Amino acid sequence: MSDLDLRSIREHLGLTQSAFAALLGFATRTIQSCEQGWRSPSPALEKRALLLYIARQQGRAFGELACWDVIKCPPTNRDQCIAYTTGQGHLCWYLTGNLSCVQKPLQNWEEKRRICLRCAFFKKLLGGSASVPGEGDSSAMAESEDLCALP
Repeated sequence: MSDLDLRSIREHLGLTQSAFAALLGFATRTIQSCEQGWRSPSPALEKRALLLYIARQQGRAFGELACWDVIKCPPTNRDQCIAYTTGQGHLCWYLTGNLSCVQKPLQNWEEKRRICLRCAFFKKLLGGSASVPGEGDSSAMAESEDLCALP
């Protein structure tokens, strides 16, 4: 899987590298290095950048969205999910250790990101897009199985 395109997200937000770095809590040099391809963004950097991107896409409605409503999550699964029990359904993708749509906790961001990129709710957060900047061919993603669609 390719790295997230931080430059595209930063430009979409209309920010300089310095302003983007400050908002994300990283050094400007880190942003520069990732944008130049000298290093890969850390999971923390990717998550924070996605959070800003999604917040911009969704606006004020962002906090009102709930993954369990979109994917029709059964009540038995909801009670085991930290996103549900804390009322943070808009952040299910951000919480790596939570019960995922594939009904098991995911241990790392790489695994979580792979699952979320195929999820109808995550696509909705991205504004209906099938991919985020830098995630490759959106047509292939659109045709992928929706792992969050529960029987």
